[in-house]
Amino acid sequence: MGKAGFPLTSSGPSRGQTAVKGAVGSVSAIETRWRERTDTDVATTQHTPALDSSESTPRYDTLTVMNRDWAALCRDLRAADRVAAWAGEHPDLAGAAGPQDVVDKISAFHRRGDLDSHDRVMHLLVERAGGTGFDAHLAWRVAVRVLLPKAVLMAKTQRRSYGLPWDDVCATVLGAAFEVVRTYPLDRRPRRIFNNLALDTLQLTRRTLAACLDDVEDVQEFAAGVAPLAEAESHTRYAHVVASEDPDTPHHTAELADLLVRAAQMELVDVDEPALSRHETRTEVLDLLLWAVEVGALKELEAQRIARYYLSTSQRPDQRHMTTRSMGHEGDLLRQHASRAVRTLRAKSDLAQYRAAA
Repeated sequence: MGKAGFPLTSSGPSRGQTAVKGAVGSVSAIETRWRERTDTDVATTQHTPALDSSESTPRYDTLTVMNRDWAALCRDLRAADRVAAWAGEHPDLAGAAGPQDVVDKISAFHRRGDLDSHDRVMHLLVERAGGTGFDAHLAWRVAVRVLLPKAVLMAKTQRRSYGLPWDDVCATVLGAAFEVVRTYPLDRRPRRIFNNLALDTLQLTRRTLAACLDDVEDVQEFAAGVAPLAEAESHTRYAHVVASEDPDTPHHTAELADLLVRAAQMELVDVDEPALSRHETRTEVLDLLLWAVEVGALKELEAQRIARYYLSTSQRPDQRHMTTRSMGHEGDLLRQHASRAVRTLRAKSDLAQYRAAA
């Protein structure tokens, strides 16, 4: 996961930064295998990366990346040292020598019905996860690993409910799990911690997925609201390419590539943004934003805010582009900035004053 997402690598956490952005694609063989696995299998099995549409570039789904990085964490000597220190301080973890040992002990407490020991270890993990440094980062990831089997089951049920791509839903659930572990109120809810975390994860997942569907509608409304601007006589040179019904030509391909380069130069997209195609919402929005900046209807910063909110990068050019689904204060602020920028653009729909600059 990139951007401000949950930690799939060993970099330190930052409270309140969880954001979810899943890769969108067709149901893969990996998803099928996950559906067939038991809870225990889900928490321990490694996966082989899928290939993209060219069958030449490896493409990792969220669970594959998470399992890969969990294996790396379990090999990390710093993690082993910290777990050994925890075991020396807490009898419930006696004998634990690595992150997976902690997960196994919690699972054993659950199977035996030893709820007190289960709660004590979960309390330890969640309490430490709220701190800083590697110790906090390790506790955070171990706590989420304990939740992983439950999270996968949630992803299966929520995918059926919302009809969204598997990896999008899975990434949303895991992002919610990381969020609730870091923000769990131990002082108010010191008992049944695992059950409470699972419930909080489900509730946050549902809110996020519902917002995702709302955001898709926002994109459609945005495009419809500013469509008259795109039809202005002074529109830049890309309009005929974006809207053309003619077959693709090398000239069209070159112009779309030029549009993408200019969008990257203006920091509307990342430099590794997948190639554009005609009749794609992403292409139409970028075309409009470039033109709006050129004629003075938007400042570059306003265009960047709109692009950041309404567009998201994808690992595959043939995937549809979902809107950014940020959680917490950062996501709310981003939505507000984008909304203000869109209002600015709509307010300047009378373009007579801009045509001289176009």
